[in-house]
Amino acid sequence: MRRAIVALAAVLPLVACGTASPSPAPAGAGGPVTVQDCAGKDVAFDRTPQRVVTLDGYAAQTLVRLGVADKIVGTGFPAPFTVDTAPHSETLAKIPVLADRVPVTEVVAAQQPDLVLTSFESFGGPAGSPKDADLVTMKAKGLTSCLRGKDKAALTDLTPTYEYVRKLGAVFGVPDRAERLVAELQARARAVAAPSGAKPRVLVLQDNPVAGQPLQTSGAGTIAHALITLAGGESVFSDVSSMHAEISPEQVVQRDPQVVWVITDYTFAKLKGQELVAAVKANPLLANTTAGRQGRIVSTSQFLVSFPSPLNVDGLEQLAAALRAG
Repeated sequence: MRRAIVALAAVLPLVACGTASPSPAPAGAGGPVTVQDCAGKDVAFDRTPQRVVTLDGYAAQTLVRLGVADKIVGTGFPAPFTVDTAPHSETLAKIPVLADRVPVTEVVAAQQPDLVLTSFESFGGPAGSPKDADLVTMKAKGLTSCLRGKDKAALTDLTPTYEYVRKLGAVFGVPDRAERLVAELQARARAVAAPSGAKPRVLVLQDNPVAGQPLQTSGAGTIAHALITLAGGESVFSDVSSMHAEISPEQVVQRDPQVVWVITDYTFAKLKGQELVAAVKANPLLANTTAGRQGRIVSTSQFLVSFPSPLNVDGLEQLAAALRAG
């Protein structure tokens, strides 16, 4: 998700969070460019994509901030738009919605895209959604985010997000906009970087714990894990790798989290939003932990912290403020 920066004939003003929206890139701007997919394979573009389907709202949000939302002919899973703020919300509202979830292959193909994007790490995960072979059939390129690259190490920073922005900036012929957006996000992340010292032990919960059943948490290969590290905390389950991991209540008590970070709005969760947070605060399974005794239960929507997106820094700012408040 890195290479190939192309020169622009004219650089239009970039606007990221909190400023006026950038002008759309000129039709056909940019020339041949090659980027790499998550396996290191070259993906070549002869011209700037003109018909783009974003399978999820995370990818659409990135294109909006790069000023190329006019290239999106449809998006799936628009739920992440609900946490976005002006001036971007108005632009996002104009994007045609193909499905509330990730759209199926037939719906995507009907848009005749020349590029299909997702902030997920691969195609074909949700049932019926397009796989790599389907993209070949519809003669469309495909790009995903790359959460941990080839080494699959624990994620401790927002490199995947920055690389995704830069990759899309190259593909759409707006590399200068991408660099300015990355610089802004990095500056905001540095502004909330925790001072050295004691690191509070943080437990991520994705749903309300139920007696006799495993708890759902986020492992070391996730954006959530990176944000905990950047905010100055330490995940109590850094030795767990998967995005949606199951752990036992006994393990939670043994590792004694000082803070419980509830990530809300997962589709599989029985409760949503602040209703989930209230239930976690009252849950007796956490009563014997430091976090439970001290009432240190904080929350963030998964739409900020699940997949690479410029809104990851919003999630970081929320978590850092919550950790310092304690």
